[in-house]
Amino acid sequence: MFDKKEMMRDTVRIMINSLISQLERASLEDLVCGHIRETAPEAYVCLFCGKRFEEGVVYPFGTTLFTASGAVRRHVAEVHGDPFDALLRLGKEHTGISELQEAVLRHTHAGASDRETAALLGGKSPSTVRNHRFQLRKRRREAKLFLAIMELLDRKEANQGYLTFNAALPVADDRVKVTDEEARKILKKHFSSQDPLVLASFPKKQKAKLVVLNRMVELFVRGRRYSERDVNELLAGAFDDYVTIRRYLIDYGFLDRKADGSAYWRTNPPRLSDAGSAENS
Repeated sequence: MFDKKEMMRDTVRIMINSLISQLERASLEDLVCGHIRETAPEAYVCLFCGKRFEEGVVYPFGTTLFTASGAVRRHVAEVHGDPFDALLRLGKEHTGISELQEAVLRHTHAGASDRETAALLGGKSPSTVRNHRFQLRKRRREAKLFLAIMELLDRKEANQGYLTFNAALPVADDRVKVTDEEARKILKKHFSSQDPLVLASFPKKQKAKLVVLNRMVELFVRGRRYSERDVNELLAGAFDDYVTIRRYLIDYGFLDRKADGSAYWRTNPPRLSDAGSAENS
């Protein structure tokens, strides 16, 4: 039986996975628009499902043709709706917004007054709605300060000799905090040669995996497209089990590819956030 609820849950899961994988590279304006722009190769990518629109290609929507920038905006609107609604659908686990706060935000976004919102919420008082709106504005101010604090912390750690990864990783915990000294030890342990690059063993621990993959992706030139055969040949020259390495490079965001596997490319490195706009790792 066709289950609409399960279909909706699958859609939200896809959105969450796509958004989290791109979040470290997305600015505040990117989140507001629902897409990011990549420069190597040039393309616009939907934050909510990962669909790519490449520069130089014309995309039809009905009887109208769009360039990549117009196509991604049309895609976001038609498939995901208003980015405001799409972001709220991520749920409290990812937004930190309670159900009541979400309802207040939705009614306010729709243009409802405090009195109208109070009635829509089941008879709550307008003063209760005003208080929720005040608390939400307070959270916005706090979020700006928190982003500034974390940015300063990131810059401090960057100056303390931490490894810079060549991708915006889908994980963001202590496993990605690797000192230069740790990285040197891991590389020495698992590589038998750096020139030419030869991987003697692939580590089991995730921190070590990330360090090894960070080195392996340097076999690829950023901005160039590779066939699957090209990828396999490059990786096979460094490690016998090239299929495993290829899979992990994709899973951890070091490489990206077309859905049909016809083209692979090295992803853009994380960039520092703009001081007042958002983030990147």
